[in-house]
Amino acid sequence: MIKNILALQIPSVIANIDENFRALELYLEEIFKSNNIKPDFLFLPEVWSVGWYPECFIRCCDEGKTVDFLSKLAKKYNVNIFGGSFIRKTNDGCKNSMPVITKSGSLVGFYDKIHLYTPDGEGVLSAGLNPCVFEIEGVRFGVSICYDIRFSELFRSYINLKKPVDMLVNLSAWPMTRALQYSQMAASRAIENQCYFLALSQCGKITGNVYNSGQSCVYDSMGNLLSSLDENKGFMYFQIDTDNVSNTRETYPNLNNRHVFDFGFTVKEFCCEEIKC
Repeated sequence: MIKNILALQIPSVIANIDENFRALELYLEEIFKSNNIKPDFLFLPEVWSVGWYPECFIRCCDEGKTVDFLSKLAKKYNVNIFGGSFIRKTNDGCKNSMPVITKSGSLVGFYDKIHLYTPDGEGVLSAGLNPCVFEIEGVRFGVSICYDIRFSELFRSYINLKKPVDMLVNLSAWPMTRALQYSQMAASRAIENQCYFLALSQCGKITGNVYNSGQSCVYDSMGNLLSSLDENKGFMYFQIDTDNVSNTRETYPNLNNRHVFDFGFTVKEFCCEEIKC
């Protein structure tokens, strides 16, 4: 099954939701007007509507404005949207949440970021508790947000299912200072899980001399780079084929050959102390 993917690498104005909405609308109009494209899925980066600035997260907590906006875009462009993330108000506090919306504008559900980056102050939010798989138009997506990419066990949870995912996704506002690590981890996650991996980051200035990395990339199930961007605003338009994922897993049965339940339970530890005479 072949599907077309459009992934936007965009900057944000800190704490200005309306301006970021306007900028996204204009950019999509430009893309669709100037390019002969027909995406099935649209991906946006983490906290694109408010920017990566945890000091503003609580006051920018959103009860539905972002979902309503994305729903209109989904219907306008007839595209399923993985809406990056926004700061969502819930009964359990504010969360860094990824909304997923169908072409009809219907909200499928939210993935709430599990691993919060506390060194930057993201601990003011409440952490999510559940990995999420979204199956839309026959494609199974396992999702994550930014810092989640460092925790390989999250992605293994998507592969351990009876019906593993076809594509893993990380939507981020990744720092320029660790840009190389981002692409390296994306390639590793694609190879070890034998599926597509999309790593999509914001770009542009955050504050002072602090910048988002950009450097977004996508790898196939063999770890081959399909598309990438530099540090500037831009987009990736590419195809995925779920048959390629199936073929990789059949040709190289790495996932079937794992001893999943051995690790952590059968570890042998040896401690040897030299006796000095």
